[in-house]
Amino acid sequence: MGRELIEKVFQKFENHLNIENNNRIVFSGKFGIGKSYFLNEFFNDEKYNDEYFPIFINPVNYSIASNEDIFELIKFDILFQILSQDVIIFENLNFSKGNLIHQYFSNKFLEDFVSASDLIGESVVEDNASGSYGILKNLGKLIAKLTQLSARDFKNFENEIQKNPELEVINNFFKKHEGKIGSFYENNAITQLLFELIKNIEQETKKKMTLVIDDLDRIDPEHIFRILNIFSAHDKLGENKFGFEKVILVCDINNIKHIYHHFYGENVDFFGYINKFYSSEVYHYKNTDYLLAFADDFELSRSNFRDENKKEFFKFIFSDAIENNFITARQLFSNDFSFQNILNKCDDFSNVDLNRTYYNGRKINNFSSFRNPYSLAKTLLYFFGDEKIILNFINIIEKQQLIYLKEILISFLMFSELKVVSEANTIFSVKGINMKSNNYGDYEITDNFKIETLDLVEVFKDIFKITKDIIIK
Repeated sequence: MGRELIEKVFQKFENHLNIENNNRIVFSGKFGIGKSYFLNEFFNDEKYNDEYFPIFINPVNYSIASNEDIFELIKFDILFQILSQDVIIFENLNFSKGNLIHQYFSNKFLEDFVSASDLIGESVVEDNASGSYGILKNLGKLIAKLTQLSARDFKNFENEIQKNPELEVINNFFKKHEGKIGSFYENNAITQLLFELIKNIEQETKKKMTLVIDDLDRIDPEHIFRILNIFSAHDKLGENKFGFEKVILVCDINNIKHIYHHFYGENVDFFGYINKFYSSEVYHYKNTDYLLAFADDFELSRSNFRDENKKEFFKFIFSDAIENNFITARQLFSNDFSFQNILNKCDDFSNVDLNRTYYNGRKINNFSSFRNPYSLAKTLLYFFGDEKIILNFINIIEKQQLIYLKEILISFLMFSELKVVSEANTIFSVKGINMKSNNYGDYEITDNFKIETLDLVEVFKDIFKITKDIIIK
């Protein structure tokens, strides 16, 4: 799809992000529609990359039991993602004394970081494998900074305890919790650490720090609602968790609703619960946004081509496929996918020399008469990318629409059996449909044809088999 058309879809999402005080967003769309792909493309776009600094995490990859606290792994995942990007100025970090005390007593930061790297999922580690040296280098700098400051601050704290024996109770309390990952104090240490790192990046890059939590509706219900409860609460300064300017939860809101009612009961108010998370309204990502752009592209391109039947056929097929999610976001973002390029590609296939064509080991002398259906079929295969997807789509299309494209429908029927009738006024049958040849080398349907009786899927199976198996020399 042309970049200028993609920008229209980007602009719609940016308008939503720019709503005043819209700092927590539910980004909702059906499974497989391309939510993750869209968000990656959006934040990688030059315009938005200069404005936002996204951190993507995907809890569905975590190896964690339903009774364990997913929040622990989220924190280490965020830390892992931050350290994989060489943007932190460690010399400018400033940790509070309380944070350092907690970190010192837990004394498990490095061990927990390594353990968490295993638990947050192989895909996370593999995605960052090329930057593993940078992660280790930045981790070393971070530990050096923590160690340098914490030893000094702990010594001062130890002196305070010695001067005031009654403070020994504090020492005992810390010792009790130091090995317990998930305790309030250990949580607070990592949370403050992340807050400092995020603010450091924000100051150095001048970008809006944005956390994207993907596939929320594909994890255990206990973890879904733990995440929602955590991120729906502001900290004491009114900021998002960890200091992110924006937090985006990616899911299908209808799935979350069904899970919620299954978990808490049908009579429990879901929207009273969920609206505490998002600041403005749920952002509904759907392919109809692209459909509008595609329709605009169609109007811009239609004057360049004379074959109205071909243009109307592609408009019908691809508009319906986009609306019903048979064309993915990845395909839509392809530079090839524009109405202009669809027609150009069809013309490329039409210009193939079909005079020496072989099918099933025999030469097809009249194959040039199938030039139009062949080029249409090749174009469909090229842009859908998978025959099974096209056949699934053909199975659900509104067949009545094809009545208005009868000329193309007839050409497909003839192509499906490689049938050529050269003698005028000949009555014959294709796929059970009675047809007649006329004086101009064209064909027409002779009886009261009802398209509902035609098995379009079988017709297109035959068409695609021929299209893929013919040999053009």
